[in-house]
Parts: sequence; structure tokens; C-alpha cells
Amino acid sequence: MNLLPLPNEVSTNEWFVIISLIVSYSVFFFLPRRKFPMSIIILILLFSATISRIADHLFAGPPLDLYDLMDNGNFEMFDILTYLLYGPFALFFIYLYEKFKIKQIYTFLYIMAFSIFSVVYEWITVLFGVFTFKEWRSIYSFPVYLFVQSLIILYYHLLKLFIKCK
Repeated sequence: MNLLPLPNEVSTNEWFVIISLIVSYSVFFFLPRRKFPMSIIILILLFSATISRIADHLFAGPPLDLYDLMDNGNFEMFDILTYLLYGPFALFFIYLYEKFKIKQIYTFLYIMAFSIFSVVYEWITVLFGVFTFKEWRSIYSFPVYLFVQSLIILYYHLLKLFIKCK
């Protein structure tokens, strides 16, 4: 029994995930360095992957079963790779947050703008078959992104308290 099977053939959704992973991690690692210790980078990567996995478990798993990830409802290797996509987006989100020193009401506007971007990106993933919606629409994800991105900023500030940033 293969616990994490590979797809029988690599289709559009798998290629989309592979190309998105390469592009998103490349963009992050080629950006000018911010003063993030590697420990913060790793913890944000893990946090974003964990949050996305929890959300998928809640919304895509029983009893709700609102959408499928990748080709079917079964867990496979590319599902894990999909969760790795959330990390660079979270890092880029925090990178811009720090670069532009966003504070006060602008934090709310920033989260709103990034949540809109996230919904648009999710809609693109639907076009490529990464998500197959049953009883879900991309717009339903907007409040989820508002909540999660607020959590990411809160988590980042907590990390900064405990991990020395330059």
C-alpha cells in the first residue's frame, strides 16, 4: 500500500503546482535580504503550511466536503507539494509588510489587499484544476484569508519577541 501515491500521469494541475513552487520560491530567495533570521523564515513556512492543511481538513474533509484538492478527494504526494505553496506567499506577505513598515490602519488595508490577491490566485488555481469546488466559491475564501493573514502578522510579531531580529 502506497501512503502517498503519485498521480498516474502528470496533468495540468501538477504542472501548475511544480511551476508555481519554482517561481514562488525563486522570487522569495532572489529578493534583497530583509533582516529575517533563518529561524523566523522556517517557522513562517511551517506555520503557513500547517494553517492551510488545517483549513483544508475543515472545509474539504468530511463532513463538509466543499471541495477537492488536485485530481480527486484522495490524499496524494502532490497535495503535500500544494501546501508548500503557502510558505513563499506568507514570506512575501511579511517581507512587504516589513519593507514598507506598514502600521495601524494601513495594516488592515494591507491585509485586505493581500486577501483580494489571494482570492484571485486561488481562482487561477481552480482554472488549472488544483482545486475542484463542489459547494465552495473562491469569494468564500476572502474572510478565511483575512483571518489567516491577520494570524500570520500576529504570529510574526510574536516570533520577533522571542527571536532576535537585526
